[in-house]
Amino acid sequence: MMERDITKELDPLFNPTSVAHIGATNNRNKWGFSTITSLIHTFKGPIYPVNNHEEQIQGLKVYKKVTDIPGPVDLAVFTIPSERVAAAMEECVQKGVKSAVIISAGFAEIGPEGKKLQDEVYAIAKRGNIRFIGPNCMGYWSASSSLAAFMMPLLVKDGPLAFVSQGGNVGAAVVVAGYERGVGFRHYVSCGCAADVQIEDYIEYFGEDPEVKVIMTYIEGLNNGARFTEVVSRVTQKKPVIVLKPGKTEAAAKAIKSHSGAMAGSDRVYDAAFKKMGVVRVDGPEEMLDVAIGFLTQPLPNGRNVAIITPGGSYGVLCADACEEGGLNVVKLPDKTIQELDKIFPPRWSRGNPVDPAGDRNFIAYLIAPAWLLDIKTVDALIFMGFGGFSLFGNLLLQQRTEQEKRMKPEESAQRDSALKAIIPIIEDIKSDNVYKVETAIKTLINMLGWVLGIQDKMEIEDLASMVIAAKRSGKIDDVLVNNLLDLANGTASLANSGRTRMDIINDMIGRLMRALSGQWIESYGKPVITTTFTEEQVKLIGNHYDYTSGKRAARVLLKLTEYNDYLEKTRAK
Repeated sequence: MMERDITKELDPLFNPTSVAHIGATNNRNKWGFSTITSLIHTFKGPIYPVNNHEEQIQGLKVYKKVTDIPGPVDLAVFTIPSERVAAAMEECVQKGVKSAVIISAGFAEIGPEGKKLQDEVYAIAKRGNIRFIGPNCMGYWSASSSLAAFMMPLLVKDGPLAFVSQGGNVGAAVVVAGYERGVGFRHYVSCGCAADVQIEDYIEYFGEDPEVKVIMTYIEGLNNGARFTEVVSRVTQKKPVIVLKPGKTEAAAKAIKSHSGAMAGSDRVYDAAFKKMGVVRVDGPEEMLDVAIGFLTQPLPNGRNVAIITPGGSYGVLCADACEEGGLNVVKLPDKTIQELDKIFPPRWSRGNPVDPAGDRNFIAYLIAPAWLLDIKTVDALIFMGFGGFSLFGNLLLQQRTEQEKRMKPEESAQRDSALKAIIPIIEDIKSDNVYKVETAIKTLINMLGWVLGIQDKMEIEDLASMVIAAKRSGKIDDVLVNNLLDLANGTASLANSGRTRMDIINDMIGRLMRALSGQWIESYGKPVITTTFTEEQVKLIGNHYDYTSGKRAARVLLKLTEYNDYLEKTRAK
């Protein structure tokens, strides 16, 4: 049997140079309107609306049939009633169309008559070598051709994820949630009934795309379990495949049949098969994105031993519960590590794991402790609770300094202003290529900022400077942070012009410093450092850093990374 070239087969779908939209319309109450709008707003190549009742649609000339279009057509988009799809597909064969997406519903999902119609459409497309998505789907997105053929408007951007979903609503929700979290998609497909291109075909194609780093899929049922297993087992050797598969109950299985026309199958059989092929199974759309972001931002852990640090004991307890319940081990800290932490935390600290400084307000101690925890050989990963809220320390420091400034004598106020102005030339040294000059400038800068922010302890200042230098050496401190420091140095006059307060800049600066340090810990120790906030407010992926909203979610992500690493180690050992 000749080996398939899936990239060659599906490239006309994901990289078309021209599109015909069969069913495009000016009627805002029909899906053909929102779909043609989606195409016009994204695709840069020729778009040919096809409708025998319209003359012009959104400034584009309309053709009565696909065969009337003068130029070549790579992709046909269908939003016409199901009973008219077969005839239109015949015209596509005559025209030499290479691929299609059938958004229209009324096929296998409605029963035997719909399945018969679906088979007819498939046979026609097969004769013309037309590969197609659907039917009964919500469309798709391909960043490689900047093409969105959606039946409804969706916020989506380019990125390292790929997603194929057998459920349109789930798919749309995940894509939009990804956009809101700051993560994008190279490809997204709502595959519907999957009459032609199967879920495993998409996964195989995504596996061959070097721009795709993580693959996600929502599956209700499979047409060819053997081929799915063969394909996915190969792909998981190269990149993670995350699966959301419902159907654990009889009620869900019945709903699947009426929704996509698929057979749910035994959940136990699916679960065992997924584990064997290295699939990472998740329980919901939110967890799917959580885990995908984890794969994008973290190294794989070498084991299940976890250290936890938390500014508040109760959240540490909840996180420890979540870790143990998921099969992660909250390790006992070595005596040596406890002795080191005794030096930087007050006597009332927890003296165990989770590490709880018991309300200590020493900002710098929090930034020193992770290195001691990650340095423990038996620790495979760190969960840093409340990390995303550390900009609050900026408010605390600034409020403290503001109270001091109210009591300042004129000469002290002048000294403060001189310190701010003196920072400006130092910034230029930080941008220098001379390593000695850069590191000297950072030390000077941190000392000056320490005075401005009200940090009096000399040891704290030196420790902070050392960490910033380490982050700078790793390339983790970016130009935006440097520019923020320059903003701070320019004083309140420039801040007033920009509309930003001094507190805004300090908070932003501390946030960026924290992300730089998190990246430095990961790079130095090669272990995951998963950070959280203390609120359910969703945060964005910034660069290579993401804060989860709870210890439970952080623990679930760490567990899934561990399971995937276990699978890779087992397969490599064979």
